[in-house]
Amino acid sequence: MSRYFDETVRARNAAATEAVKLTGVQEFLEATAASTVAATDPGTSRLGQCRKTQITIASSPHTVFKGLDSLEPAEESYRALRTRLLRLRGTQGIRSVVITSAIQGEGKTLTSMNLGMCCAQLHDMRVLLIDADLRGHGLSKIMGLPATPGLADVLSGRCQAKDAILASDIPNLYVLGSGSPEVPPSELFAGRGWQEFIGWCNESFKLILIDTPPVMNLADVELIHAPCDGILMVVRANYTKREVLQQSSKQIDSKKLLGLVYNAVENHGNKNYTYAYQSYASSSNA
Repeated sequence: MSRYFDETVRARNAAATEAVKLTGVQEFLEATAASTVAATDPGTSRLGQCRKTQITIASSPHTVFKGLDSLEPAEESYRALRTRLLRLRGTQGIRSVVITSAIQGEGKTLTSMNLGMCCAQLHDMRVLLIDADLRGHGLSKIMGLPATPGLADVLSGRCQAKDAILASDIPNLYVLGSGSPEVPPSELFAGRGWQEFIGWCNESFKLILIDTPPVMNLADVELIHAPCDGILMVVRANYTKREVLQQSSKQIDSKKLLGLVYNAVENHGNKNYTYAYQSYASSSNA
């Protein structure tokens, strides 16, 4: 095995143990789901006039939820992650979750999309997927979202949130593309508009998943997660170097780090499926 792979975070139990040591995140603890207090739900009236968009699930080779037998283990992994997120939502009120990674290419955008689809399968679970990568526009490209209006247009005041958010053809799933920024993204996220927008979303949706740029060498992620409840970091097996993961974990608020999602784990049951979506999470806050 090469030195490069010796420096990467490995998959399965070894990866979990190693990444926990690097980031300080402890093993995900079992918790009893607490009943939530019923509250007024303004989302139904706010979102009733949203424009519609069609998401052709089969067009993406990396979409897990399209009924193929070969992807059943991946579906179960996402459902397990969904269960843990909903447990935190019930016990700690977690609602807005940033999904990021140390570097590009670890699968955070695909994880965001598939997790959003998985959560939207639940009855009365209104989910918003946000493309907050105003430079890369990864989620917008994968889902075929219009270039504008989007998040950048909302934060700059060019349009209202309800006019930019799209109701997808998947029940309960809403999406917001990145939009077209006219100023540096860091300036948009540094203003009060981002904080106010997240507050608006918390009142309108049951769960908000925010796909962001990678952590390393960008100030955007720190600004993005400031008003949000939690952070999930995607770690790709045999890809992320230990030193990089350790450095990136220092650039985010450790109190908000809900856990690590291990991506691209080898699926021995299907050798032809080289990008297995087996996800594992650990948390010090559960």
